[in-house]
Amino acid sequence: MAQRVEADVTVQRFGFLSDDAGNRFKFPRAETHQIDGSTSSTSYGAHDCVFDDLEGRLDTLRWTADAASIGGAWLRDQAGQIDMAVERLEMPRGLRLVRADRGVELVAPYVSLSEMKLTVRGPFRSSSSRPAPPRPPDPALRQSRLRFLDSLSGRIYLTVKVMLDLPVIGHRSLDQELRVPIQEGSLDYRALEDSLNWLEGAFLDIKHDGDRLALVWKVPIVGSTHELIRWALDQDASALAAFGRVPVRSLADFAVGGRPRPDDRKRQTLQSLSLDAIDIALSLLAPRSVEVGGGMIMFGGDDHPGMVDLKVAGELHDRAPGELKGAIGSIDITLKDLQLGPVKLTADRLHFDGLDQLEVSFDGFRPSHAMVVVHRVTATNLSLQIAGKSA
Repeated sequence: MAQRVEADVTVQRFGFLSDDAGNRFKFPRAETHQIDGSTSSTSYGAHDCVFDDLEGRLDTLRWTADAASIGGAWLRDQAGQIDMAVERLEMPRGLRLVRADRGVELVAPYVSLSEMKLTVRGPFRSSSSRPAPPRPPDPALRQSRLRFLDSLSGRIYLTVKVMLDLPVIGHRSLDQELRVPIQEGSLDYRALEDSLNWLEGAFLDIKHDGDRLALVWKVPIVGSTHELIRWALDQDASALAAFGRVPVRSLADFAVGGRPRPDDRKRQTLQSLSLDAIDIALSLLAPRSVEVGGGMIMFGGDDHPGMVDLKVAGELHDRAPGELKGAIGSIDITLKDLQLGPVKLTADRLHFDGLDQLEVSFDGFRPSHAMVVVHRVTATNLSLQIAGKSA
């Protein structure tokens, strides 16, 4: 694995040791204005660094320090998908930088980061050049991996805007404000249907049929129903839907528009579907876990809620760019082998104190770009592996 690390180092004195532990240098205190490093697919760096009791081996990549203070750091991959910058890092309990199976690994018992900015650019798919394996005929629903959302509470406000080109009637524009309370990770879709005003409710309807929930339109009295958007439901969601509620996690498995009927093929009935005036306020109060990025994230624990005061606003369109902006009061999570581009993260506890800025751009209903700015992050027993390409 090709690696490169360069730095300018200022020291007042140093020692050289050669014993059973190998040949190594020891620096009681070392300062550097700039450190630059790279693997075959990732570059990283830091500036204005101070290390106490710094020790480096000559026969392998292994640097340790009893404490470290870093004025700023950055990390980005060559593909331009991951870009992270931190204004200041403090590691009062020391650090260790060693060679990993792929790339390098930084291990620290305690880390404090100030003003962290993380940008992730799409497309959000595997960066591997190998072709993806064929999907099984009945792929698992995404909602089965999102059970951590079953402890969500709060509310979702939005306006559904639909432009239809109806037979005989012609173009019809429908605007409907929705007020959706979230309790224990689910919403009451029957109450949601009842909230449709008389005029819009004559054209719009919410239907549950077995393992499917759908928002449909129809011409009053004489018209047949047509799907605007539908959601697939797993077994648990289907059982809950029979009582008028559906889990929020089931909304992840959606499809816009139904299969066209033979007499509709020359006419595109659904002209546009938009979610405007989105106003979301949610919290995740119970310990929950989710498998993602080849690893696991656990939200909450030890009497700490997973996420508090998530607030999001914006708009989404089925055939145009959209954007959501928001902030989060605090997040408490545990990470296990979370893969984020070329970086793999593990931490016993990761606390985000004030996620000040959250922006997600969409192409239709699919995310294409995400950016977060966090005022302060603290991590316990952090392991960060920066990998290059495998041989």
